Amino acid sequence: MRFLLLLLAASAFAADPSTGKKLTFSDEFTGDAVDETKWTLPANRETVSIVKGGKDKVLRISLRKAEDMIQWNGLTTNGKFEQMYGYFEASMKMPAYKGHTAIFRLGPADEKITPNILVLFEGLGVDQLMPWARKNDDNGQRDFRPEGRLTQFLKAGEPAKKFNTYGILWTEKSFTWFINGKKVHQVDKQDVAKPMRVQLAHRVSEAERPNLNLKNLPDDVEIDWVKVWK
Repeated sequence: MRFLLLLLAASAFAADPSTGKKLTFSDEFTGDAVDETKWTLPANRETVSIVKGGKDKVLRISLRKAEDMIQWNGLTTNGKFEQMYGYFEASMKMPAYKGHTAIFRLGPADEKITPNILVLFEGLGVDQLMPWARKNDDNGQRDFRPEGRLTQFLKAGEPAKKFNTYGILWTEKSFTWFINGKKVHQVDKQDVAKPMRVQLAHRVSEAERPNLNLKNLPDDVEIDWVKVWK
């Protein structure tokens, strides 16, 4: 039996985090190619493309066939858009199988400058999703992941079979993660406040590689749209 999506038990629906905010960034990937006025593309551009996805076009992030398959593919708004505070949301299909990860991430333009914080939604395959943050400062790294009693938010297979919305609300008091408008995780305010860029990625790490079955590929990440409000 496959593991179902398990997350922090904060299951009550909250008010729409975008309510009362102004749309500051949006891309629905309707063109024939990625809009480079909004996104900075990777060196291996062949892994990022606009394709037909049902009735609409979607952004697809693929894996590059390589000898060891360890890689990080994707695009970022670095140099094109960044924002401090607001609601960041993406409609995504996650990988179905383990061994590689879909990533929706907020982070500073230069991650080598500390203190900083990285704020992520990760799709790990086999219905596993992880909302978490990593703070980097003079004391090293500290991760903030869901703890305590867990509950299920999506049905088996839904992360990979359909588009779901993954949102991150960043305020002066906290970071809060949402799936389809439902709160799933929260981290209290950290002493790091600087504008952050948006990044969409598809990764195979060294730790993941042993679990990657090449027979399950392609198992791409697809993004229907990205929107940011403030």
